[in-house]
Amino acid sequence: MSNGLHTTKAQGVRVRLAVALAAICFSGSASALDYQIHGYAAQGFVLSQHNDFFGDSTDGSFNYYEAGINAAVQVQPNLSFAVQAAVRDAGISDDGSVRLDYAVADYRLLSEATVQAGFRAGKVKNSLGFYNETRDVVFTRPSILLPSVYSDNQNQRSLIFTSPGAQVYGGKSIGQHELTFTGTVNAEHDVRETDERLLVTLSVPYDLRIGDSWNLQLMDSIDGGRWQFAYSYFAGQFRMSTDIDLVGRFDVDLNVFSARYNAERFTITAEYVLVDNDNRLTFMGFPFLHQRAAADSGYLQGEYRISPKWTLMARMDGFYHNRHDRSGHDFAAANPGVDRRTQFSHDFTIGANWRPDEHWGVWAEHHWINGTATLQALENPPPVSNQRWSMLMLMVGYKF
Repeated sequence: MSNGLHTTKAQGVRVRLAVALAAICFSGSASALDYQIHGYAAQGFVLSQHNDFFGDSTDGSFNYYEAGINAAVQVQPNLSFAVQAAVRDAGISDDGSVRLDYAVADYRLLSEATVQAGFRAGKVKNSLGFYNETRDVVFTRPSILLPSVYSDNQNQRSLIFTSPGAQVYGGKSIGQHELTFTGTVNAEHDVRETDERLLVTLSVPYDLRIGDSWNLQLMDSIDGGRWQFAYSYFAGQFRMSTDIDLVGRFDVDLNVFSARYNAERFTITAEYVLVDNDNRLTFMGFPFLHQRAAADSGYLQGEYRISPKWTLMARMDGFYHNRHDRSGHDFAAANPGVDRRTQFSHDFTIGANWRPDEHWGVWAEHHWINGTATLQALENPPPVSNQRWSMLMLMVGYKF
């Protein structure tokens, strides 16, 4: 993809974003409309030992920040619009460019005390696990870095947070159970050039697109949300084309199982994801490579609210490229010269959050990690020699 084409696309996104924001702000000036405008900004710092994460963090990295502004307008009792522009810089994983994070028209078909149903269209949020829909703002995350289920350092945010498409949703209360459903169909769309290099490494020019994808989520909230159980599913297909008639198709399936218990002072959360990949390459129409991969990850997390302003957090997190080879020994035997430690990651994290008022927040967390599966190879060129490493992450955020 040429730089000129990339620039044109970026300019087009900015123009559409400016028009959308201007329209919402202009519409909000009418006294009959109910509108809201909010924004956030957060600056992070990472200091790691042995390996780099979000920039040159072994020397201390400020190359981690995020900011956004969003607006919502209620034009009719059952029709609303919402849009957000955002920037995020996270080392090699994100480049800090302005993007349209989401832009949604929401039409509520049914709104009663015990039953709700509606339809959304535009660039919609995908319902995956407990945190994908709220991962954009640090105030709505349990920590600075999300668990490996959400692949924060593999640039999954821009790939699965939102997508152009249509979404149906609904909910029904039955006794102490509040059952909700969300189903989304995403249209085929291009992968940003800055993201392509993190997914595919080739010495020839190529273009990567996400084919039609879909996801659904079923959730049961019991006793006012004291207990929550959810199942999420995502299916998508990446399609790659090159100038040398090398064609790739990469099918991805995610199954996410989520459970949470909320008490007055503490919350316990656990999630587990099964990831299945079916990768195929053809050259000049002939099969060239067929590879299957079965990854998984999961975590157990506890949050304790000391006071309305202070929260403590602890988490045990594990990620494996192959759930049938958790030690990586089979992979290393089949790929001489490749370290088995690149196939797994065990992360123990403790953290604290201070909210002095409704606008400001301060986060601190320390990670002790065994394995290098969650590292970006472009930030840590192989061979990576340090299996055990650690990092301190700090972040200060403001919202209005």
